[in-house]
Amino acid sequence: MRSIVGDDQVVTAEDRLAPYLDPYSPGLADEYAPSGAVLPASVDEVKGVLGVANRFRLPLWTVSLGRNYAYGGAAPCLKGSMVLDLSRMRAIEVNAELAYAVVEPGVTYLDLYKFIRDKNYPLWIDCPDPGWGSVLGNTLEHGIGYTPYGDHAGHQCGMEVVLAGGELVRTGLGAMTGNPAWPLYKYAFGPTLDGLFMQSNFGVVTKIGVWLMPEPEEFSVIEMMFRREEDIVPMIDALRVLRLDGIVPTATIANWMRIAAGNTTRAEWYDGKGALPQSAIDRLIKEMGIGYWGLRFGLYGRETIVAAQRQAVEGAFSGIEGVELGVATYRRGEAIPPEHATLAGIPSVDLMPLNWLGGAGAHIECPLVVPMRGAQFLDLYRRRTELFNAEGFDHYCGLTSTTPRSFINTGSIIFDRNDAEQCARARALGKTLIEDAHKRQLSGYRAHISEMDFVAAQFDFNDHAAMRLYERLKDSLDPGGILSPGKQGIWPKALRKAKDAKDDKP
Repeated sequence: MRSIVGDDQVVTAEDRLAPYLDPYSPGLADEYAPSGAVLPASVDEVKGVLGVANRFRLPLWTVSLGRNYAYGGAAPCLKGSMVLDLSRMRAIEVNAELAYAVVEPGVTYLDLYKFIRDKNYPLWIDCPDPGWGSVLGNTLEHGIGYTPYGDHAGHQCGMEVVLAGGELVRTGLGAMTGNPAWPLYKYAFGPTLDGLFMQSNFGVVTKIGVWLMPEPEEFSVIEMMFRREEDIVPMIDALRVLRLDGIVPTATIANWMRIAAGNTTRAEWYDGKGALPQSAIDRLIKEMGIGYWGLRFGLYGRETIVAAQRQAVEGAFSGIEGVELGVATYRRGEAIPPEHATLAGIPSVDLMPLNWLGGAGAHIECPLVVPMRGAQFLDLYRRRTELFNAEGFDHYCGLTSTTPRSFINTGSIIFDRNDAEQCARARALGKTLIEDAHKRQLSGYRAHISEMDFVAAQFDFNDHAAMRLYERLKDSLDPGGILSPGKQGIWPKALRKAKDAKDDKP
């Protein structure tokens, strides 16, 4: 390995391996510790590393930057794996006329934003919170943002992949040497391959195309507060119509705790054990001057179009009693303040506020994909609130609509990672949330490394036919089983019997 990438780029010392542990681990960091890390800087070096790994049957856990916090960070599913860290691969190419970028794994949202700004290109990116993660890595994990380009996988076009055996493949029109439409048109002659390499362990993605958003003439931020828990029903139903009509491009909803958690702590409102009682929640909402729910989105385009969209939005929500609506509008070239930055594709480096319980704040996620139906979601929300409260946690809830028909429902479990008892309760709640969702025939779209097998097992149609297909692909594309064993519950043949014998993990 050292002869391929250089002595300093093979990491085995304990202090240098610390960043590859799960930073928010709920008491499980040692169970998912890597044995080392290797940092190639080019496709040729990736090929060389894969050759060594195949020769010695060394499992490699591939990360772009390893900042997939709340889901395991850079830590591998299989303890003792070596992390294949692609953070040194940082090339950026941007075409301003056709509004796309081609990036390598080490390019962060901040890097791409700065590159575009320094070139004075009239383009916006879409970024998650915070913006220090990898553009490529977030896209492969089906990450989401806040502008009309918030579905990151949906705005990916063209991919370069090194297969386990070292073969270099380009998907789509990239399969033709020099085809200029590779980052412009998603499909090609034959099957579409890009999806095979998202949330999978079938290859090492070294480059992707990403569509960018032309800077709009005008940009309006719409922020609303709703007073009652049950207001979520007419609010979602009104939003669904606006999304299907193409008036609202994407939207986020936050409950009282998600609104409050960045500005206060639980101890300021209640010093008893368990979750906040309703009386404390009511007092918090009143004294902080917030709603039970907040809704936030941007409108983008030409001045006359944005004005008509604002009018439609105001009409759609006017029938909900007590709704408070605020509007902030910016013209092209005007400075956008930090509180509205992510809606304009400006990356932030602020981490999610985790001081609600004090101590060493951490969180894990159990995000569900849910239909955009108000009454159905209220029922789900109340049930999940019961489950959070039963384990002594307050329900931190958010909804992001990156498609007009569904939400990603995040349910953040915030805990003190230095408190063993809280860690145990957080793990128990995570498993309970997954089990309860399965009873409702709902599923997450991502999972913490400790829950990947458990979530994968929920996909049980026709006796787990999809997983059997994934395993056939794994055996064909990675016969040595070296790439990210266990990712998304997909294990190489040699480890499947061990996994099955211990149910959730090998």
